[in-house]
Amino acid sequence: MFILYYLYSNIKLRKFRTAHGYTQIELAAVLGISLRTYQRIEYGQQKPNVYVVVRLQRLFQKDISEIMEEYTE
Repeated sequence: MFILYYLYSNIKLRKFRTAHGYTQIELAAVLGISLRTYQRIEYGQQKPNVYVVVRLQRLFQKDISEIMEEYTE
């Protein structure tokens, strides 16, 4: 069976954040989440919900495939 879906990439998120000049606290505020929640997402301890992913796409003007990594099984 072939399954294709996307895995969240915390490494990419940190790269995008720093490239756009945001601190963790600034990006958390823009996304409407707490700093601790943002840190958990960036450190890979928590997956972002759809709302956060959509906000990231719009903010960084990236396709979902650029924010998430393809995973096939």
